[in-house]
Amino acid sequence: MLDALVVGAGPTGLTMASELARHGLRCRIVDQLEAPSVLSRALAVQARTLEVFDDFGIAEQALARGRRTEAFNVVGGGGVRTRVPMQAFSWMETRFPFMLMLPQDATEALLTEHLGALGGTVERGLALEDFRQDADGVEATLKRTDGRVERVKARWLLGCDGARSRVRKAAGIPFEGETYDDACVLADVRVDWPLGQGELVIMPSMHGVVGAFPMPGEYRYRLFCIMPRDMLPEGDESTPLTLEEMQGILERMSPVPVRVSEARWLTRYRLHRRGVPRYRQGRVFLAGDAAHIHSPAGGQGMNTGIQDAYNLAWKLALVTRGRAPESLLDTYELERHPVGQMLLEGTDRLFGLMTRGGTFSRFLRAYVAPRLAKGLLGSTFTQRRLFHFVSQLAIHYRSSPLSTERIWGEEVGGVRLEDGPAPGERMPELPVKGEGVERMHELLRGPQHTLLLFTGLKPEAKGRGELVTLARRLEGVYGPLLKVRVVVAGEGTPSPFVLADGDGALHRRFGAGAECFYLVRPDGYVGHRERPIEPKRLEAELARRLGPLGAGGEKRVAS
Repeated sequence: MLDALVVGAGPTGLTMASELARHGLRCRIVDQLEAPSVLSRALAVQARTLEVFDDFGIAEQALARGRRTEAFNVVGGGGVRTRVPMQAFSWMETRFPFMLMLPQDATEALLTEHLGALGGTVERGLALEDFRQDADGVEATLKRTDGRVERVKARWLLGCDGARSRVRKAAGIPFEGETYDDACVLADVRVDWPLGQGELVIMPSMHGVVGAFPMPGEYRYRLFCIMPRDMLPEGDESTPLTLEEMQGILERMSPVPVRVSEARWLTRYRLHRRGVPRYRQGRVFLAGDAAHIHSPAGGQGMNTGIQDAYNLAWKLALVTRGRAPESLLDTYELERHPVGQMLLEGTDRLFGLMTRGGTFSRFLRAYVAPRLAKGLLGSTFTQRRLFHFVSQLAIHYRSSPLSTERIWGEEVGGVRLEDGPAPGERMPELPVKGEGVERMHELLRGPQHTLLLFTGLKPEAKGRGELVTLARRLEGVYGPLLKVRVVVAGEGTPSPFVLADGDGALHRRFGAGAECFYLVRPDGYVGHRERPIEPKRLEAELARRLGPLGAGGEKRVAS
């Protein structure tokens, strides 16, 4: 019996299969398409997704294949323009304070290579027909393009098969929502215009909204136009869009001269806003577009699916290997469903701001909003709110049952533990001095939990030595499930199991004036923090999350 069957080989499914393989599970990934799509489709890779790619060791390849967005522009009637450089976001504690434009086919190729390096491969031309499940697993019927049928048994079935998900339909999970009234056209083209290259542009007009996303290559852009349906010149969603028609739409809607050519993809489509009420049905889970679809405003969809998979895979691994109770899997829906709802509501608001209303609203968007944008987008407060949403760095699981803390004793050195990253919050990217690492997210790389033991701002030599001994013992007991490091204030040179915090900056950022610890989940979120460090309580917390100490080899759930 397989540990998992992944249906769908888009970015979500590829991430899911890769993570399951990295955690040591046996899985297959199937897709009904006989070959990968060559369409650019989803384009924006957000900062949090780049951090996930950094964990996989493929961020540099993504950056080399994509294009950084250098600025954001709002251009209105009469050519009024507001420009916000992306460098304004460098205050974020991330290596990636920008949006990367990488066509989905390139993202899928990169993730397919990553899966291959882990020993996995996509089985194409293989569609899910149906499945049945019981207390022990799922039996799925797969059909090949030549008509041959195969039955596969797996402990878990993971539906990553998009908006028309066969897994979701067969599970009987509703897909509730609406279809927007507006008409949309999209073009992957060369663009010649007086605006700079490599910059994101939004152009509201009396006829609708034009958006332009820079793509890799000279003068290449993804253009989309959203307009009332009665303003679409001809044809319906099934009629092919021509380059000439796209040129005519732009001449009517763009406030600056635009000439398009060298089309690689042209289409017209309708936008939907839909989500599932639950992400799990027994041994079946949904992720990505199978669970939520929405307007492309903000470039969120693909990124959310990748992070759905990133959240679920490590939990499946711990449960399947007998290290955690099955109730751990309930936290997938508890954590990701609110994120999906926030995404649907947030993109709906952005979409509404861009498109809804009558003639007066369109006038305000075309002529008034661009003049106000300079003041609004120039403020640090607005930039932070906007980038927090778009980058997905502010996503948190503070209300999750996995987010816990215990704080006793007095604060030391004028810093408060409550001011450090709270349980459920993403770990910030910070410089660190450790053996083989120079930054925090390098330390966190890998499928394990990470335990940080802080000595406090004024450590005693004896206490430091005891913590290093504890770190060695715990890492020895848990092996690949746990990485442990002691963060020593006032130490300039790292050593085995030690991170050197010479000026105390890490201690202050984590509110560690006194001795304390942080336990970080495999997906880079704080799971638990506690002060002081009491070995027996620490060991109890680890046992609760990773299984008891001294339990010997791992137990895989019986076949």
